[in-house]
Amino acid sequence: MAYLRYHTHIATSIAAGAGVAITGDASFTFPYVVGIAIGALLPDIDEPNSYIGRRSLGLAKIIKSIFGHRGITHSILASGLIFYLHTMYDNDFTLGIAYGYAFHILGDFFSKRGVPFFSPLSKKKFKPPLTYETGGGAETLIFYLAVIGSFYMLYKYQLYTQLF
Repeated sequence: MAYLRYHTHIATSIAAGAGVAITGDASFTFPYVVGIAIGALLPDIDEPNSYIGRRSLGLAKIIKSIFGHRGITHSILASGLIFYLHTMYDNDFTLGIAYGYAFHILGDFFSKRGVPFFSPLSKKKFKPPLTYETGGGAETLIFYLAVIGSFYMLYKYQLYTQLF
C-alpha cells in the first residue's frame, strides 16, 4: 500500500502555508511552521506504518481497526474539527496545524487512491482526472518543487523575517 511520504506532506504543506501567509492574514512565524509540519502528519494517524503511526504508541492501530486508512481522518469532517479547535485556541501554532491537516488531505486527493471527503457518511473516494503515483517519480518532483517554492517565497517575500 503506497501513500505520500511524510517528508513530501511536510514540504508541500509548508509551501502552501507560505502561500497562505503571502496572500492572507497568517504570519509565517516559527510556531505556524511547526504547526503546519505537525498538521501535515496528523491525518496518517490511521496508518500504523506511517511516520506518525510508528510513534503513536498503538493509537494508529486502534484508529485503523475502527476507520481504516484514508477513512475519517482524511475527511472534510476531520479537517473541520481541527479548524474548530483552532477557533478555541486561536494562535499561530493551531492555525498551522489546521492548515497542515487540510493541505495533507489536499495532497492525498491528487494521488491515484483519492480521499473520502464525506467519511463517515460515504466511503467513496474522490480524485481529480490528473493524479500521481505515491512513492514514484512524480512525488519526488512534487517534493523538490515544494522545497524550491518554499525557499523562493521565503526570500522573495521576506517571510524569513517573521520566523523569529
